[in-house]
Amino acid sequence: MASVECQLSVKSGFVSVVLVSSGVNSVFFSVSPTYAAVGDSVTLRCHFNLAPEDLGVLDIEWSIKPSDVREEETLVIWYSEGKCGDLPRLLEGNFVSPDPASGNASISITDLTPTDHNTYQCKVRKLPGISMINICLNVMERPTEPECNLEGVVDLGHKVVLRCRSTQGSSPMWYSWYKESRNEMLPNDGYVNSVQGDLFLTVTKENILGTYICTAQNLVGMDTCRLTLKFSSAVRIRVAAAAAGTALITIIIIAIIIFCHHKRKIELHLGCEIIEDEMPPHKWLPKKSQQVIPSRSVLKVRKVCNI
Repeated sequence: MASVECQLSVKSGFVSVVLVSSGVNSVFFSVSPTYAAVGDSVTLRCHFNLAPEDLGVLDIEWSIKPSDVREEETLVIWYSEGKCGDLPRLLEGNFVSPDPASGNASISITDLTPTDHNTYQCKVRKLPGISMINICLNVMERPTEPECNLEGVVDLGHKVVLRCRSTQGSSPMWYSWYKESRNEMLPNDGYVNSVQGDLFLTVTKENILGTYICTAQNLVGMDTCRLTLKFSSAVRIRVAAAAAGTALITIIIIAIIIFCHHKRKIELHLGCEIIEDEMPPHKWLPKKSQQVIPSRSVLKVRKVCNI
């Protein structure tokens, strides 16, 4: 009986699927497809151990499983009685080990193309034992470098749209936006359409300006583009003039307040006057004597201030 241990790993570091099977006529399918990019190299790993009762000739076959179960499998690489063979017109691949009979029946496929997108079967046979496993390989195109564009006028109070598009790449593809400075988050009212690649912003203040980075990504790769959000020359002049005007008005208001306060203090200081009250007539003196100017000691003095 042959015990087969199969796994699929991609050199570029993407998803790996490991499946273990044992027993006669056992077939296992990958629960998770593995993805690789066009132009990459991939290793389909198939390791096995022979049981003492397996005494026949060792045969190893790699074949492509058709999508239609009524069609026959297509043999691409094989090993039998110490000899290896392949069909290079169907697959750019070879056995990884110079001696597959040692227990390593893995194959390496180089320079992947979309036609390599298939379900592959590794079959190990040494009578009376036989085991096999199916591995699904999805070959995809990486996203091309996206193009970033700005729609709208960058001015205070205006809405703008930052657009990001990658013209090539396999689906599913999604987009993300972030500011070049990792310490800065997207504005609270910013909205990203991850499917279309659009970032919607409202220019509410100057700190919303800066460089934004868009990432286009799928299951096998990613690429980025940059877009700098800034005021035009005319807007910068207008914003600067508005700021200078605001500062000048503030200075004038402060000067008026200081002047009024100082003037009030002067009026309080100079607005006081001395008033001398006339003494009441002395009834015991004759009327002629009452017209005599009283002495200073008996004058009543009042200080009256205009407040």
